[in-house]
Amino acid sequence: MVFDKPVEDVRALSTEIIRRVNEDTRRIRNIEQRIDKLENSISTLEEAILTQTNEIKINLERIVQKVTAFSDKLIGIESEILKLNKEISKAATKSEVKQIETFIDIVNPITAKFVTKDELGRQLRELSLKK
Repeated sequence: MVFDKPVEDVRALSTEIIRRVNEDTRRIRNIEQRIDKLENSISTLEEAILTQTNEIKINLERIVQKVTAFSDKLIGIESEILKLNKEISKAATKSEVKQIETFIDIVNPITAKFVTKDELGRQLRELSLKK
């Protein structure tokens, strides 16, 4: 019986060691599974971020192209406005057109009363005779 007790202690001790090792192994396995899940999540997030970053770059390039096109159009419009302003400054004003109308009305042979050479001569003779 003296030898029985140490064998039982060794068995109990080895059983406890095995139980603890198994518990530690289970914990390590759980931790490894959590790490794998975290790595998968991080990998998925990285891929999503890269995809979104690329989409944002593409959209920004499109926006830059549109802004450049609008800028070019605005420059064209500004140059056309400048040309129009130059042409407008060359055009006659309303008062100038009225003056021209007045001159045309004065010189218009249809509405104006002109004297012929013969009529002028007759009138001059008549006046000289009256004097």
